[in-house]
Amino acid sequence: MNVEVITKKPGFLKGLMAFLKQYSVIGLAIGVITAQASKDLVDAIVKGIFTPLIKLVVPAAFGNLVFNVHGVTFDIGSILSAGLTFVIVMVFLYFVIKTILKNDELLSKQQ
Repeated sequence: MNVEVITKKPGFLKGLMAFLKQYSVIGLAIGVITAQASKDLVDAIVKGIFTPLIKLVVPAAFGNLVFNVHGVTFDIGSILSAGLTFVIVMVFLYFVIKTILKNDELLSKQQ
């Protein structure tokens, strides 16, 4: 007697959930959302605190710092603002990651 085993393929929803769990897509999405919120916070800090402090030193408007060469406009203010934001983000990440790595021994002992 020949017995045929029929296996049911998982549904789309179950397959999607397995994919999300296997490749940690949900954790990645949470990280991206958190990063965007952190970027918005840092942008607000740069525009609200650091840019006015720089305006005290540089008399021209910091965001509108441009110069022209043969009709070509170079927007240095936005580059400096983005650079300042980048430095602030890197300093913030340095302290956060340093704190996490310092507590890494605590994490490994709990597991």
